[in-house]
Amino acid sequence: MGRHRATRPASLGAVVLAALLGGAFAGFLASVFIWLVDGGTDLLWTELPDRVGVEPYGTWWMFAVPIVGGALVGLGQRFLGNYPRPIDEAMATWKAGGHLDPRTVPKTVVNSLVALVFGGPVGFEAALTGLLGGTATLISTQLHRAGRFVRQAWGAERIEAVPHAVQVLPFYLAALAGLFTYKALPFGTIDVAFRFAPNREVMGADDAVVVALFAALVTVPIAWATVAIHRAEAATLFRRSPVVIGMAGGLLFATLALGNDAVLFSGQGSIQDLGGVAIASLLYLTVAKVAALVIAYLAGWRGGPVFPCFLAVAALATAVSAGVGTSPDLVMIGGIAAVSSVFLKGRIPAAFLLSLYVVPLSYAGVILVGAAAAAAALALGASLGIVPTPEAPPDPEGAPPTGTATT
Repeated sequence: MGRHRATRPASLGAVVLAALLGGAFAGFLASVFIWLVDGGTDLLWTELPDRVGVEPYGTWWMFAVPIVGGALVGLGQRFLGNYPRPIDEAMATWKAGGHLDPRTVPKTVVNSLVALVFGGPVGFEAALTGLLGGTATLISTQLHRAGRFVRQAWGAERIEAVPHAVQVLPFYLAALAGLFTYKALPFGTIDVAFRFAPNREVMGADDAVVVALFAALVTVPIAWATVAIHRAEAATLFRRSPVVIGMAGGLLFATLALGNDAVLFSGQGSIQDLGGVAIASLLYLTVAKVAALVIAYLAGWRGGPVFPCFLAVAALATAVSAGVGTSPDLVMIGGIAAVSSVFLKGRIPAAFLLSLYVVPLSYAGVILVGAAAAAAALALGASLGIVPTPEAPPDPEGAPPTGTATT
């Protein structure tokens, strides 16, 4: 017994060290990926045009870069595969008790870098889901192998005898270590602050009504737009000739960007500039951003749909706020909460957390009003048959067969 007690501190230290190192490694990879995206975007869209002596937007450059990117997207589809996988598929995999294969991480990184750097109108969230999901599988495997150290630290013969809170503690430590590393590194930070300053005022009743009405009214078109987005992402037409179709997709969404260059890229950075845009251009951006995302998916470009939809609804919110006299920030945040609620099928707590990725916590009340209004609109719309029925998620990769027990 004395020997077991003597090994407990060492066993506990081994588990904690493995969790902290694994989490820090995941945070480091995320920062490096974002740094590469930022650096590549600056190179292609700022430094090289300056050296050539051409404006990057509204000229031949805005067409040349996405067309070249489309060729690379096609090559990536042909030789690396259809990565990153849709976020819905990743979530279905985790819910089914499966995992994201770590071997897909390099494929996800390469394909995502091409799509994001060459101006694809896709979000970075799918890339980070694949990158961190695959890395999390590696960390989880190592921590499960360290289960004997947990048993030793607790003095138990079997892992089932250890309290569940103690079993999952290493995974929480890994998550915290990853977040701390990501925040502490001097590079590779996602620009998700947008233009929302901390809210220091209490939202009035009139503003709350406007936010709720806007969130509820945009929920139905958002729901139908997500159907088109998901179907485009699941389409396989591009496989007939991935290089040619990838280039055609780049040409088409670059053409849409002639009306507003914010059609390109993920979209989060452009929200900061919506305040001085003409209403006609804002309405155009609302439609063109979603259309460009659908075109990109059909052509084999891969990325996330959430942040592009945030920009689309923010453009519409800015136009609406000019007509009703409400702060554009409040209407934008209500719209962002509605997008989150639609993508998360009306789950208000999850929509609240997703919205916090881009909105300061001081706007918590605004987020809740928007998310609740959107959830209510989804429920009412479903009963009236004016919103689409949520489609079943794609078959998860890495999930165990039905009836197979997982550890």
